[in-house]
Amino acid sequence: MVLKYTLSLLVLILLFSSCEVINPDEKVPAFIHIDKITVDAHVGQGTDSAYIADAWIYINSEYIGAYQLPATIPILKEGTHDIEIRSGVLLNGIASTRTINPFYEYQTKTVNLIPDSIVNLTVKTEYNPKVKFVWNSIGQEGFEEGGISIDSAKGSTTKIFKTKDEVYEGDFSGQIHLDGDHKIYIGQSTEKFHLPTGGRAVVLEINCKNVSNHFVIGMFVELEGGKIKIVNHLVVNPGPKWKKLYVNFTELVSHYPQAKSFRVFFTSELESTNKEADIYLDNIKLMHF
Repeated sequence: MVLKYTLSLLVLILLFSSCEVINPDEKVPAFIHIDKITVDAHVGQGTDSAYIADAWIYINSEYIGAYQLPATIPILKEGTHDIEIRSGVLLNGIASTRTINPFYEYQTKTVNLIPDSIVNLTVKTEYNPKVKFVWNSIGQEGFEEGGISIDSAKGSTTKIFKTKDEVYEGDFSGQIHLDGDHKIYIGQSTEKFHLPTGGRAVVLEINCKNVSNHFVIGMFVELEGGKIKIVNHLVVNPGPKWKKLYVNFTELVSHYPQAKSFRVFFTSELESTNKEADIYLDNIKLMHF
């Protein structure tokens, strides 16, 4: 009986000892908190408007993780470290396409990390100086200047015009009104763009609001001999609020390396459930390196 008790006690001691080996004392993390990342746009780069959904964190060049903002981020390090913050966006407004925006500069903060304490970081980024803003001579269509750099295309029964009734920022936005007599809108960029292929990033930024009617963003691709290829790229779902979209044209453009030019288009047709509908656009930028 004594031997049996002794063996049982020995087994328990060994079990507790092995648990200590398997589960040593866990390190207490330090924390950094990032509420949001804002953008400081310079002259010729258009609006500061941005929707930076995530912070991608690197410490001493080591990837830590991507965190949806606002975020309090645990870090199993202490002492002084360089923290690099990269701005993450939702390409085409889709959560499954979260990625680092290559057009925004990476931001580095030198931080003293103390276990079980929080360092609050204010993060402001800016555009990489190599980015080219090609929509027009001032970097964007913000509907604040004299003309509008969007023309009605063949088949359109209405046009885009300036309005003060629903404005994202500034004094004006662009309004597309659809009703029983004006059911179809097709608008194209005034400019014909010559864009880089070979997988180099091409992105359209836009603020938009379409409460009840879908609309489509795409490209007219001019091929050899003047043939125009119509490529519908993104269907924008209705919603009650203004949206910031990063429309990824990289793959589309690279698919046509021999194209002579590209034009961005916006199109919508009044849906049967609507007697009328309005679509608002603002801050349209087309960018590449």
